[in-house]
Amino acid sequence: MIVKNKAALVRAGPSLASDVVGELPKGTLLECGSACLHDGVARREVLAPLKGWASAKCLADAPVDLPPPPPPPGPQQPRLWALSDVHTDHGENLDWLKRVCARAEFRRDGLILAGDVSSRFSILRETLQLCKKAFADVSFVPGNHDIWVTRGEPWTDSLSKLDAVNALCDELGVRRTPHVMGGCVVAPLCAWHHAAFDREPDVVGWTGLPPASQVISDFYLCKFPGLSQTDDSVAAALDARNDDSAIAALRRAHPTLPLVTFSHFVPRPELVPEKRYLFVPALAKAVGSTYLEKRVASLKPDVHVFGHTHFGWDATIDGVRYVQACLAYPRERRDRLTTVAAVCCPAGAPETCRPCSPFPVAPAPLLLREGGAFVPRYRCGWSAFYDVNQRRPDLTHMLPPYVAKQYSCVPGVGEVGWGEGVVTPASAMLSIST
Repeated sequence: MIVKNKAALVRAGPSLASDVVGELPKGTLLECGSACLHDGVARREVLAPLKGWASAKCLADAPVDLPPPPPPPGPQQPRLWALSDVHTDHGENLDWLKRVCARAEFRRDGLILAGDVSSRFSILRETLQLCKKAFADVSFVPGNHDIWVTRGEPWTDSLSKLDAVNALCDELGVRRTPHVMGGCVVAPLCAWHHAAFDREPDVVGWTGLPPASQVISDFYLCKFPGLSQTDDSVAAALDARNDDSAIAALRRAHPTLPLVTFSHFVPRPELVPEKRYLFVPALAKAVGSTYLEKRVASLKPDVHVFGHTHFGWDATIDGVRYVQACLAYPRERRDRLTTVAAVCCPAGAPETCRPCSPFPVAPAPLLLREGGAFVPRYRCGWSAFYDVNQRRPDLTHMLPPYVAKQYSCVPGVGEVGWGEGVVTPASAMLSIST
């Protein structure tokens, strides 16, 4: 049989509550065993290349005249990697990146760099130069930190600095428009956050919660003449810089290649933990864009890479695989590595993917594609959390202990806890099979 949908999720048993074994992309040939009906859903046993059970509706009989299989992975085939939020203005992060880029194994590969390199233009230049020297192709989209207006630099507003960042990319040969690399059509998408992206209820029963404008540095360090970050105008203006026609032209020219889009900001609310789980719940209002959400939904990429939140993520929603491969701040790796990192890498992935040892063995970059196929799903704290827990944005009065200790509870309204039967992110990572 063959996977006929964009992907087939393979579980350890026929029950939908069984552990996830892995995910098989469209076109994968399967060796199948028995069929059964479990809880009213038709399931099919999968014997190879993974062993488990998949939804029968995702599978079809393989045609007799199948095209030849892709060639086996070899040194001549470029791979595709992803990385975001390197924040190389932190010396520890810059040192890590220098060690990664000193390795010769990436010389034929492509790297997606999904924003937030540095607010300092000189460090942004150094970082992009390091990446361009190590990888055959680098594709970059700026994040919010990259266009902060800081002392000692010549720009008076963020749009002027964005133009300077784009000119720097052109000077260094770093891609900032759609192109082919790593065996994919790769398309960076420009975006900006706005409050309308957050459509879930706010936390109630607690006092002392600061608004986003008080705690998000963008409101102080980014300047957009004639536009305002308190409405949708900045998000609309940055989205208007995208060119879908260039993506369409590349897809027509390369109809067999998968599409990988990427942005710094978040393209769907489901890719952020519910705001009661955030140290500052108002952060949910400064992470994503509805314009970006609509653009990704229209493009229907195979994979979308994003960043900004500093939460490792790998989940498939409506046929699109969403991945965050953040380096994050050194203190975040020390304090909450299970929610920063992506672990259980595919066989042969370099040690930089494995966060089970102390830094500098870091949770990025992540290998996305090699040998003509996307790699199996990574295990990440919060996306694993939502594999085993239902999203409950309506549960607005209950804060987990690590959040609750920062605020004051309104007696009889607020409550401390995770909720009945909730599996924490660290435990969820251990409970999901890969």
